[in-house]
Amino acid sequence: MAKAIMVQGTMSNSGKSFVTAGLCRVFRQDGYRVAPFKSQNMALNSYITKEGLEIGRAQAMQAEAAMIEPTHWMNPILLKPTSDMGSQVIVNGEVYDNLSAVDYYKMKHKLKPEIMKAFNHLAEENDIIVIEGAGSPAEINLADDDIVNMGMAAMADAPVILVADIDRGGVFASAYGTIKLLPQEDQDRFCGIVINKFRGDVEILKPGLKMLEDLTSKPVLGVLPMEKIDIDDEDSLSDRLNQREYTEGLDVAVIRLPHISNFTDFSVFELIEGVSLRYVSSKKELGDPDLILLPGSKNTMGDMEWLIESGLEGAIKRAARHTRVIGICGGFQLMGKELKDPEGVEHGGEMRGLGLLDISTTFQGDKTRTRIHGEILPDRNLYGLDKLDLEGYEIHMGTTENLGDACPMIRLEDGRTDAYMTPDGRIWGSYLHGIFDNEELVFGLVHDLMKEKGIDPGADQLSLAEYKEIQYDKLADLIRNNVDMKAVYDILFGPEKLGCGGKPDDKSGRGLVHLYCGNGKGKTTASIGLTIRAAGSGKRVLFHQFLKDNSSSERNIIDNLKNVTVIQGVPLAKFTFQMTAQELDDILEANNRRLVELFEKAADYDVLVMDETLYAIDRGLLSEEKVIECLEKKPYSLEVVMSGRNPSRNMIAHADYVSEITKIKHPWDQGISARKGIER
Repeated sequence: MAKAIMVQGTMSNSGKSFVTAGLCRVFRQDGYRVAPFKSQNMALNSYITKEGLEIGRAQAMQAEAAMIEPTHWMNPILLKPTSDMGSQVIVNGEVYDNLSAVDYYKMKHKLKPEIMKAFNHLAEENDIIVIEGAGSPAEINLADDDIVNMGMAAMADAPVILVADIDRGGVFASAYGTIKLLPQEDQDRFCGIVINKFRGDVEILKPGLKMLEDLTSKPVLGVLPMEKIDIDDEDSLSDRLNQREYTEGLDVAVIRLPHISNFTDFSVFELIEGVSLRYVSSKKELGDPDLILLPGSKNTMGDMEWLIESGLEGAIKRAARHTRVIGICGGFQLMGKELKDPEGVEHGGEMRGLGLLDISTTFQGDKTRTRIHGEILPDRNLYGLDKLDLEGYEIHMGTTENLGDACPMIRLEDGRTDAYMTPDGRIWGSYLHGIFDNEELVFGLVHDLMKEKGIDPGADQLSLAEYKEIQYDKLADLIRNNVDMKAVYDILFGPEKLGCGGKPDDKSGRGLVHLYCGNGKGKTTASIGLTIRAAGSGKRVLFHQFLKDNSSSERNIIDNLKNVTVIQGVPLAKFTFQMTAQELDDILEANNRRLVELFEKAADYDVLVMDETLYAIDRGLLSEEKVIECLEKKPYSLEVVMSGRNPSRNMIAHADYVSEITKIKHPWDQGISARKGIER
């Protein structure tokens, strides 16, 4: 079972999610299987897992930091506020009920078995679980039947790190008060304090830290300086929502709805040079933007009432005569002519929408919750893109229909129409969260806007996936450089099990992952060499080659080696470039099945060698996603060796050894073909 450590805070937005993500990345970099966990999350920013289940966005972000796929086990309870007094309660990724705060607190203790089921599932598959608390553990009026702070720490028997935000002031009082307000048994669970968002010279702070340690009898494990690291924020306390001023370039205004949700859909615009993103909550602030974005909402009809009362309804409609407007999910619904809720699912009754699109939305009891692919219809020619494949996820109540004059824009893989637009494409809406993570679309939009405004868009583009990885690595560096990780590992594993590097000595038994890559000769040679070395030391080796015809010279020797078992590759009747699309799909399916079989069989071996794995992935004849899934679930002690060309950043991240073989010269350049016993 995994070791657990918990991160709690002195208040909301103290940095719990931030520190949890940082620890997840550090532990992953150090070779551990690590997963985030939050028993109960209250947030309007949510995420749909591959199973089609809903969790808090923060846990999805932390899973990315841990380099694993987000699952519903990471957040068994999600509360999505629908009003000041009630929330939609989501359990194990599915809607449980809409409950008032009073009714929820009366029944929440019944959910403890679901929490422990989720936690134990993660604990069986990982080495470390990093648990995040919620709000403050010192909310003593809520201490009875607590399931998210000290109650969760007790259920998981987890030591607790307390994160305190110094930027807001009162850090010593908040840290001391949080600890001392709790019963002694809870105080004893605190293993240290981390001061977050510090500006200035830490030497000036040190006398106060010493006094805090003396008063609480808890060590200060570190002081994190204020540093701009761009990871997804959790909820409406996000600092990015306070950006209200236009700077320069394109002026992009997001309407800050009272029930705003999934505002991270628009974070990408902050990354693009020449774009100024700001949040607007009054008609006075709206001004004359180049683009208006309407975000998701947990109460679309309630937010429509607010738009009317605030005067923003009229301001947006006037601006839409010359300004582009795009809505996502709830924002898409707001753009229509009608909003109907006959069953009282969200608000009840009927009301007008903004009338920017000729559509009508009816709210119903069933919630649409799915990850899905689609394509912008080719004849739309949106931003000069002839055809564009998209990926995103849907989380919404209700269905939207075309009243006649709206133009269908996106066709989903299940045949549904997702989005509608005006004939000129200047106003459109979609249910797809994450639609702007599709780089071609977001850059097509931005470049189109810049050209219209007379700005040279330039040619620079960024990879969103690479940008995220850079931010997570920066966060890990921040944690390593400013938190006593030796002490953290002591807390997790006990000092008697630690070596001088601050990691458990027994990690020598963990199997590592090798990649031999590059465009030079020698990748298979290296794989065979390691096979022979391992077999010679008495290790049991399982050997397989993808995309080879089972007749190469090396097979003549390793077939007869003691301790080596060779699994025949999928037969290839002809070269892949001669195959039809169906034949290639058949090879992909067969290789994916073979991959799973190899890892199942490898449970009885010490080393698994899969020659040309990377080449098969690169040619689209083996699923990288399935390879990574198998690596994350591999037996603890299994050594895995893979070779081939062009490993992705994700594959490199999942490896412990990466050796690149670079071609300087090759006989092929002289017209000398492959020679038996040398190249084949």
